[in-house]
Amino acid sequence: MSDALQLAFAPLTTPRPSQPNEKSGVVYTRPWVVELLLDLAGYRAGEDLVSCVAVEPAAGDGAFLEPMVRRLVASCQRQALPLTAIGASLRAYEIDETAAVALRSKVARLLLELGAQTETATDLARSWIHTSNYLIEWPRAPAADFVIGNPPYIRLEDIPGAIGTAYRRMYRTMIGRADIYVAFFEAALRQLKPGGVCGFICADRWMLNHYGTELRRFITANFSVDAVIEMHRTDAFQHQVSAYPAVTVLRKAAQGAVIVASAGVEAGMDGATGLADALAEAAAGSSVSTVPRGFRAARVDGWFRGADPWPQVSPERLALLKRLEADFDPLENPITATRVTIGVATGADDIFVTQDANVVESSRLLPLAMAFDTRDGTLHWSGHYLINPWEADGRLVDLAAYPRLKAYYEARRPVLATRHVAAKNPHNWYRTIDRVHHQLTTRPKLYLPDIKGVIHPVLDAGTTYPHHNLYVVYSSGWDLEVLGGLLLSSVAQFFIECYAVRMRGGWLRFQAQYLRRIRLPRPEAIPADAADTLRHAFRGRDVVLADSVAFDLYGIQAIPREDDHGC
Repeated sequence: MSDALQLAFAPLTTPRPSQPNEKSGVVYTRPWVVELLLDLAGYRAGEDLVSCVAVEPAAGDGAFLEPMVRRLVASCQRQALPLTAIGASLRAYEIDETAAVALRSKVARLLLELGAQTETATDLARSWIHTSNYLIEWPRAPAADFVIGNPPYIRLEDIPGAIGTAYRRMYRTMIGRADIYVAFFEAALRQLKPGGVCGFICADRWMLNHYGTELRRFITANFSVDAVIEMHRTDAFQHQVSAYPAVTVLRKAAQGAVIVASAGVEAGMDGATGLADALAEAAAGSSVSTVPRGFRAARVDGWFRGADPWPQVSPERLALLKRLEADFDPLENPITATRVTIGVATGADDIFVTQDANVVESSRLLPLAMAFDTRDGTLHWSGHYLINPWEADGRLVDLAAYPRLKAYYEARRPVLATRHVAAKNPHNWYRTIDRVHHQLTTRPKLYLPDIKGVIHPVLDAGTTYPHHNLYVVYSSGWDLEVLGGLLLSSVAQFFIECYAVRMRGGWLRFQAQYLRRIRLPRPEAIPADAADTLRHAFRGRDVVLADSVAFDLYGIQAIPREDDHGC
């Protein structure tokens, strides 16, 4: 074994504690959740499981393994095969030898109950359950038809530095402050045969956060997302833990339709029998079925692409989001010559921003729009200026050409030169973090404040340059007041709510990455009377009027409510 593999094996060989806890990664799954996940993955007794290879990568106390054994034995008996035929059909990994010994005994007893002879039961339990680290051993194992389970939750910062580095080296999807379960996803997916299925219940933060970026990219490039069931409000685990769990079913196949569902506090009260089928029928909109108690479900045609976040919203909102994304163009669009950008960050606003019109040469003062200048929906410039170190061609000014500017900056050099942006290039110690693009000043544009409860587009006719607390939309293909009316609507707000995480107090961040998620009809597809109404709504800040037009243009009756497990 290489040094890297030895290091990677080390952190998971310590005995697990008798009581589950998050620090050790031990979180046991409730039986009804296990049965649901097995059904969704297609690991059913009515199928030929004998010819398949199924893997439980972190067996623990057998919460998944025991039901898998029951189903495998039933499949074997249905085909009238001897139990000796299933020796290669199942593999389970447990890194703690004490736990593995106990699990072998438990599985052997179960096999005896199911009709196995003592020797057969002992041999099967021994051959199935491996005392080893799945993350290390899977490349030497057979390709799998199923990898199913509940991977451990261990933050990388809780793993010693050299060991964590080794894991990162082996699993390229582990970036940032990742959890070890990211590596389990990657390993499981790499082990699958064509058509094989990975079914995990796991914390869902990777679907939205930065550390899940490469895992999302890996999945969407090579696999199909078959089902995502959010379980934040239900008791998915035997003990209370501060996780945000979701069932995720992934298949090594081309992307098709997706079952999206959420489980409430009553989920599982009716047991798991038929639950997966009922959810599939409900997601498909079957008229002969009802959504199972405690669940909400919808069908989504297709899934997100690349490293895009997977929004944590209700099934109804997710279904609408995917339809609108499929049917309409993004806000930032070369076809309409529409761009989204941000204002200037200085790294020292106390120095670069002033209301003194005489502090330096007038040619070095750029009218600067601040977020509070947009408060009432109309731009009211507060008299702030950027003390501007940039020429129109994008170069820093020659301070010798501007004596007053030079004196102003030199007097503040001890502060300016210590900034990170200045330390990287000491000759440019007086630059702002961002370059100034002068042509943006005279260009008509829409400003959107960064932090706000609701989306708040405001028109600048071309008189100011934006501060970094303002995002900017400019376009050659749109009448900006018509566009402003659409951005004022609840539909634009809906896109932001789906992707942006709410801050304390319910505030949203209207950042460029979220604004670019907004979808729009083509300008030429908007009838003249509808365009007039949108202009009127924008000028009057009338969201209801804007909605009356926007809903018709997007072909929707209403936006599903945002419940307490959405973004």
